[in-house]
Amino acid sequence: MLLAAWLLTPAIVLAEPNDSPETVQAQVSQAMGAFLDAQGGGNGQLTLRAGRLDPRLRLGVCDQALEINEGRPLNLNRSHQTVKVSCHGNSPWRIYVPVELSRRQQAVVAARPLATGDVLSLEDLDVATVDANRARRQYYTDPAELVGMMATQPLQSGQLVTAHNLGINAVVERGDIVSIQVGHGGFVVGSTGEVQGRAGVGQRVKVKNTGSGKVIETVVIDSRSVEAIGH
Repeated sequence: MLLAAWLLTPAIVLAEPNDSPETVQAQVSQAMGAFLDAQGGGNGQLTLRAGRLDPRLRLGVCDQALEINEGRPLNLNRSHQTVKVSCHGNSPWRIYVPVELSRRQQAVVAARPLATGDVLSLEDLDVATVDANRARRQYYTDPAELVGMMATQPLQSGQLVTAHNLGINAVVERGDIVSIQVGHGGFVVGSTGEVQGRAGVGQRVKVKNTGSGKVIETVVIDSRSVEAIGH
């Protein structure tokens, strides 16, 4: 559903004062709603907001379909932008409309208050619907990928978890030598490898097998061992 109210000063007004702003506003609102729906707004994840049209404007209802933004799509990742609305009918006009776009997205939030230095578990995380366009930092959609990360600043319950307030609780560093475990039918076959990155418990890290030279993907078990993925 489009929520529209228009507060603006026209860049150019060329219409005759034939119709009330309320009628023109309804036409503009419908055109903006259709424009947003065409870009995926019909699924309810996008909401367009603006002010009310200035009653001093003397615009006529357009006798043709309004052109929105010259056919260019909105930037769905920007909260605030300006949209050009044009009438190309017998009494042409155009106005520039400042709009606020909300994009609803499921994202990871803190399930409880967290202190600086807390290492995250699944119990510490939840998923909630947020306005993704207001997130100024990288956010996450899967709590599992944050397990083992460390809070670098306090987080309140329900607060969006972003790259800005997380760090790696590293137990292995690049160059460390670790035991590579590979499970087969209940047995564990081990070899050694050199860690190619920095990671915490439960996180993925590439390891170079010191025997074969092959680089494989692993999950960190502790500071001395990793488990090969897909073997």
